[in-house]
Amino acid sequence: MNLKKTVIPAAVLTALLAGTISAPATAAEDVTMAFCTWTGYAPMFIAKELGYFEDAGINMNIEIIEDESTYAALLVQGSVQFLATAQDPNIKMFANGAPSRYVLAMDASCGADGLVTNADIKSLDDLKGKTLALDTAASSYYFFLTALEDASSLKEEDINLAQMSDTTEAGLAFMSGQVDAAIMWEPELSEALESVEGAHALVTSADYPETILDSLVVTDSYAAEHPEVVEAVAEAWYKAVDYLNENPEEACEMMASGFEEVTAQDIAGDMEGLKFFGREENQTLNDSKTERSIMAISQDMADFWMEKGECSTDDLTDFFSLLG
Repeated sequence: MNLKKTVIPAAVLTALLAGTISAPATAAEDVTMAFCTWTGYAPMFIAKELGYFEDAGINMNIEIIEDESTYAALLVQGSVQFLATAQDPNIKMFANGAPSRYVLAMDASCGADGLVTNADIKSLDDLKGKTLALDTAASSYYFFLTALEDASSLKEEDINLAQMSDTTEAGLAFMSGQVDAAIMWEPELSEALESVEGAHALVTSADYPETILDSLVVTDSYAAEHPEVVEAVAEAWYKAVDYLNENPEEACEMMASGFEEVTAQDIAGDMEGLKFFGREENQTLNDSKTERSIMAISQDMADFWMEKGECSTDDLTDFFSLLG
């Protein structure tokens, strides 16, 4: 048998031995993540700025998409691989056919969302016949309905609901005197309380801290094909939260830089009503043996929307399949 030898030129061999020529680098994996303008998702900008994605061989493209009503279509079409939004709409999208899988919890609103009313409205029951501005596509809708069901005798139809395109528009409608009350989040929440005489927060997410919980999901097909990328994205998030906890001022600058017309001061203000979930917090949430695990919290959401006729299933087994 005649074997051919591969001959390496002397100059190339010398360079290889000297370490001046390296093997071709593996091409970075192109990945797209989407979320809206909200501080709870902003540590992803820390991960991008500090090279956590790049170090893992990920070319991360972050798209800011404000219209949350398009999110399910993005997942179905495969236009994005990762999506960050509230756990409540994530559950609804999955239950109605979106090919999503839960990755991790990002943050919880602990006062950053609220129902602000004029001085005449002193209880939830006082909302009867009043006009309330809100965005039913936003995460705060579940918070509102939970509070209404828990602490009033009213039903949704007892209130004149003014549908808004987003929570910012709802806040502006209240501050301009167009409506009696509004569901809003920061920074409009603080602005309304400061600028409108007699305005007060009737109820906030601090009263119902499990109702507005943001999470990261990935499409099922991408998770099956690239489990290492899913793991790397989660690791980048945990490192970003650690950096935020250790370097808050620098972190706020990085977080603000990813959004338009958002300052580091805006981010710092929002964070007063937020709790971020790092590695340890996620480990606790993901433990099915704990009373209020992410599975238990999510099951409450699924059951609630099943009763409202807005979910086709309340079986979340596949949704949490990546947790093992």
